[in-house]
Amino acid sequence: MAQNFRRYFLIKVVYAVLTVFLILTFNFLLFRAMPGDMDRILIPRGASPETRLLLREYYGLDKPRIEQYVIYLEHLFKGQLGQSTDFRRGVDVVSILGPFLLNTLVLVGIGTVLSVFVGITLGRLTAWKRGKATDRIGSAFFLIFYCMPTFLFALIMVTVVGRYVPEWPISGAYGYDYESYNILGKLGDRAIHTLLPLGALVVETIATFSIITRSSLIDVMTEEYMVTAVAKGNKSKDVLHKHAMPNAMLPVVTVVAMNVGWIMSGSIMIEVIFGYQGLGYMTWKAVKGYDYPVLQAVFMLEAVAVIVANFIADMALFKLDPRVKI
Repeated sequence: MAQNFRRYFLIKVVYAVLTVFLILTFNFLLFRAMPGDMDRILIPRGASPETRLLLREYYGLDKPRIEQYVIYLEHLFKGQLGQSTDFRRGVDVVSILGPFLLNTLVLVGIGTVLSVFVGITLGRLTAWKRGKATDRIGSAFFLIFYCMPTFLFALIMVTVVGRYVPEWPISGAYGYDYESYNILGKLGDRAIHTLLPLGALVVETIATFSIITRSSLIDVMTEEYMVTAVAKGNKSKDVLHKHAMPNAMLPVVTVVAMNVGWIMSGSIMIEVIFGYQGLGYMTWKAVKGYDYPVLQAVFMLEAVAVIVANFIADMALFKLDPRVKI
């Protein structure tokens, strides 16, 4: 078993590395296939002739496309992602990404953990109470929030809180006096500003995990081994936790990995509506300002995040399901 897992792990690592390489290649070609002069795309507007010359040499714009691609890969391996052309004009993209990436990781990370935990719990409850009032009411709420667009619920939250709790901050990832606070003050300030966008993200994604868990668990409960477990006189709690849930979790793990990309894209709307300074907010600003170096970096980060999430899901499925083949 250990040898099989090592082989499976190495194969998946190779696949993940190849996928990342293909994404990096596509990321390079995408922006260079767009109409327009690459000087205008990659060099900040208003740059001096000396700066333009240096940047043309930096990106290799005076060289053939294949040489530009080699230079692009060299810069990536060195952690050099170019300079912003609008969002923070003339500033290295790497130095810009840090704070925005941290804010998104806080929002999406906490949101994903809460959504998975609460969603699975509610889905398990409604499946176990199938056909009863708990199931009917819970399923109705799941469908309502599952069908509701992310931006709509966020706008409702902004409107309601802004109208009835005007003292509560509804914009930004932190307050204007953030830097003057001590550690506890900074944590409290971030918590207050993150609560609303986090709530909007969690409520939307809880519905997805609840529906998947409920459907998967109901399918598992009709299997013969479940009937046998009940017939043997096992307690309902043991039947649920020891027999039903381990098998019902298989599709849930897959959906969690698939939803990483959705959560990242869904957070764009939430971050824009709440003015939350994360990768989504940065993407929106970069799109408005045609800041292609920033967009290129953000697309790369989001694609790699999805690949890593799917890799972790593959490892989890191998451990959970002995039927998984190499």
